[in-house]
Amino acid sequence: MKFSPWLVAAALLPLSLAAACGNGPAAKTADGLTKVKVAPGWIAPDITWIPITVGISNGFYKAEGLQVSLVPPPDNSSAVKIAASGQADLAQTTLTDQMFAAKEGLPIISIANLTQTNNWGFFTPTGKKITAASLKGKRVGVFDDAWTKAMMGVVLKNAGLTARDIQQVTATDGDIPLLIANKIDVATNTTNFAAPQYVQETGKQPETLLATAVGAPDIPIANYAGNKRWLQKNPAIARKWLAATANATNWAMAHPEDAVKAYETFHKLKTTGYATDLAQWKATIPSLKASKGLFTATDAQWTQLGQALKDAGQLDKVLPPSEYYTNQYIGK
Repeated sequence: MKFSPWLVAAALLPLSLAAACGNGPAAKTADGLTKVKVAPGWIAPDITWIPITVGISNGFYKAEGLQVSLVPPPDNSSAVKIAASGQADLAQTTLTDQMFAAKEGLPIISIANLTQTNNWGFFTPTGKKITAASLKGKRVGVFDDAWTKAMMGVVLKNAGLTARDIQQVTATDGDIPLLIANKIDVATNTTNFAAPQYVQETGKQPETLLATAVGAPDIPIANYAGNKRWLQKNPAIARKWLAATANATNWAMAHPEDAVKAYETFHKLKTTGYATDLAQWKATIPSLKASKGLFTATDAQWTQLGQALKDAGQLDKVLPPSEYYTNQYIGK
């Protein structure tokens, strides 16, 4: 779902060493700001970082007395582990990452939904219609994140296929360029990333098959999660962080052009390019909104996802929703 490499060197402690460090009361800067470290969910920058980068560069976090910094992950599936280990306090990740972390007993819990819909699916060139059955034998672009693996498993099972029926081609930065270059037959991605980039580069709309049309639940993809120890010791800081992130998100939705410019000038990020970034951010905005406002999660969302993963053989059992998430840090 992401495209350009992040040019920040990641000097991360081994997870085993970091776990021993734990999470204590939040540290402060010399001028009295409380430090908060956030691990983004992807090794490369993308426009879902906009709420955080805008929050930093436009002063929304500082207004809450916070100094927020980003902790780059070493790969696309480590943000939860980085936060669980104590190398970061919070993580931008996916609901599947949270479920698998709970399965492993990691001290991490979701504190807010970032997105509200499941717009993940399959994309093929214009005019080449795609069905679940027609995936058989195809070269399919995939990523190494938990969401891709989970949704692929759900779709293949519901289509009567297995991973052996397709040729998976792992993409590092993005698979839409691979699709356009005919290096794969099918790309996996989300509509807010894939379609805008495909249109920008070809002038045409790709063919789309959403996972929800093949039995996947229509639930949020991305969320914010926190280290349980840090949350217990810093509940007020967590609420301030979410309040500032909400303010930054609302501002970025109301001022998309300025938000993308702020994101693109954020320190040492290499982005996709203004036209594509803007198109992707505008396509993302509808997925951030919910009838109950930003962030709020429900038991049903987690139960539906858990049951889908269990049916696909990816979870042995579904835990109570309270083991996965809480809304207690979201402002009223």
